Amino acid sequence: MTTTAQPQKVLYQYEIPLGGKRTFIGGGWLPGREEVTNYKKLSPVDFEILSYRMNSIANEARQAILRVSGSPVVAEGGEALFAIYDPHGLTSSLACGLLLHTAGSQGNVREVLDVQGQAPGIYDGDIFMMNEPSIGGYHACDQWTGTPIFHDGELVAWLGSLTHTSETGAIEPGGMPSSAKSLLDEGYRVQGIKVQERGQINRAAINCLLRSTRDPAYYVLDLRARIAGLNVAKERFQALIKRYGIDKVKACVEQNIDYGEEMARAKLRSLADGTWRMVSYLELEVGEPKPRLIKINVEMTKKGDELTLDFDASGPNPNYYNCYINGAFGLIYVAIASQLFWETPGNWGYIKPIRTYIPQNCCINAPYMTPVSRCAAFPVTESVTDLIGDLIYTNPKYWPDINAPWQRNCIAPVFWGGLTQFGYPTGSIFSESWACGTGAGIDEGRGDGCDTGGMMMTVESSISDVEMFELQSPFLYLWRREGKDNAGAGRWRGGASITYAVVPHNSPYVMVGWAVMGALIDPTQSMSGAYPPGLPYRGTIARGLNLVDVWKKGQIPQTVQELEKLAKESGGSVQVVNAPVPVQFVATDKDVAAGGFGGAKGIGDPLDREPERVLADIENRIFSVEFARNVFGVVVDSRTMKVDLAATEKARKDIKAERKQRGAIWGGKK
Repeated sequence: MTTTAQPQKVLYQYEIPLGGKRTFIGGGWLPGREEVTNYKKLSPVDFEILSYRMNSIANEARQAILRVSGSPVVAEGGEALFAIYDPHGLTSSLACGLLLHTAGSQGNVREVLDVQGQAPGIYDGDIFMMNEPSIGGYHACDQWTGTPIFHDGELVAWLGSLTHTSETGAIEPGGMPSSAKSLLDEGYRVQGIKVQERGQINRAAINCLLRSTRDPAYYVLDLRARIAGLNVAKERFQALIKRYGIDKVKACVEQNIDYGEEMARAKLRSLADGTWRMVSYLELEVGEPKPRLIKINVEMTKKGDELTLDFDASGPNPNYYNCYINGAFGLIYVAIASQLFWETPGNWGYIKPIRTYIPQNCCINAPYMTPVSRCAAFPVTESVTDLIGDLIYTNPKYWPDINAPWQRNCIAPVFWGGLTQFGYPTGSIFSESWACGTGAGIDEGRGDGCDTGGMMMTVESSISDVEMFELQSPFLYLWRREGKDNAGAGRWRGGASITYAVVPHNSPYVMVGWAVMGALIDPTQSMSGAYPPGLPYRGTIARGLNLVDVWKKGQIPQTVQELEKLAKESGGSVQVVNAPVPVQFVATDKDVAAGGFGGAKGIGDPLDREPERVLADIENRIFSVEFARNVFGVVVDSRTMKVDLAATEKARKDIKAERKQRGAIWGGKK
């Protein structure tokens, strides 16, 4: 009998740059690791003051980024991170709009030190730029800019700012090409160039970047915004040193990390030991005749004050649903930071108790040059979120913290590119992905998820205003609203998500691309018997519509059914979207792209939801009368809008009987 060798697994870990040794790096010296960690611990009062000030500095710098950038992704979507790192790149303080990159951005510091520390050297006033996915983590859109802080010749800290900058010069506009066959197809990748040298902007380096993108205007705004954040933080950090002294500031940088670790380990000790498992899915191919699914297994073991995550996954995949190991851990960190250690200051400290093993050459630890623009983002984050809920359940003290996975299946027009109504070339994304629902809890005060609440990895995200988007971009919205019947049904329901339809306007050339996840199966499970969220309708491309004639009559199509009817009347066509569509679908002002996102997950059996809550959901257009009957077993008279309690009791009994009939008892055979 032959056996198949199991792929070797890799432990995610951060390697200290330059061997952790004291090293001269041009503008001064990098202290040894022992020098950095052997600090004199601050008094509780001093630590409280200084740690709070560092957190405030990071937040002020992030606000500067948001205000300088004109990019909707940054300014409205909130996709900007700012961090203060210790001399070796470990995160000490964090102002986060992008939890995803907290761990990965440390690799940028390490790369700069390892590659440039000794030659050509690192100097005060240098600003480095990185967006290499295999180093920083996720994809080329996520661009990091960092600067060192020296004091009397010693490198004492790093500052880093990161934004999602959409247009990277990839083979498709918008930065996340579904047709990529290689990392080379995903645009330019910068690996530590100095955009500023010793206080002077390096115009040659910046010109190279601007000539690599379809949209140099938005690009330079994001770059300048990141530099502005660094300048604000550097000034504040130096003022902190002047006021409190370098020894206290250096101590606080390291004590932040140690304090985060202490809090994380204390919380883990308060939870029961055990092992939990979860499986999630991605669609590799959704077309006929043989659609295929990718399975991602994760086993979580908690013992004492440590947490181990052990993954198994297939791949790499031929499309963009891949990531490198730093990106995979970033996806894990999103769940760890927001669900397990949310009350702990965000830094490297609470990553230290976590051990993560991922197989080599799989979709979440892909070989170099694999396309990675979309990654396996949501299945990984959602699986770990679900497992954390199981872990937290072992201590009733933390039950109010249990949160079902947020996101999400989707069939939506997400990417676009071409010429704006002002004649400028560009490529970007629609903002609706920032308006998905949040997961359900289990308490009366916070049971149901928040409708169109946000994105888990971008915790301060905000959907763009329709009028502002139409002013900046060559599109008009036919509708944008919360989708009906797309929230995860349960005793506590998940938040409803968004649906929308757009038509190009006043532009000679516009392309639209589609993201698809969950067309065949929801990527992850809901919790404790809740049903998965649904999609309100399949993605729809309606072409050749006489929209102008309809508008002149004062009518605006508001449903997919109305688009289909109009296409028939106009002699147009309707295409149903079930698979990712590259940003190559050329649209005109007679074409409409309509899609949406599934809502968040729920908790508990839908049959346990109180009928009056279901009725309120119907009145608020979260669920339809038919959905309430079929899923919740709640019968509502559509004329009087009142619950028929007797019919509801019978309907729920019938649903339970049907479940028993469909059920099967495992006989112990595989």
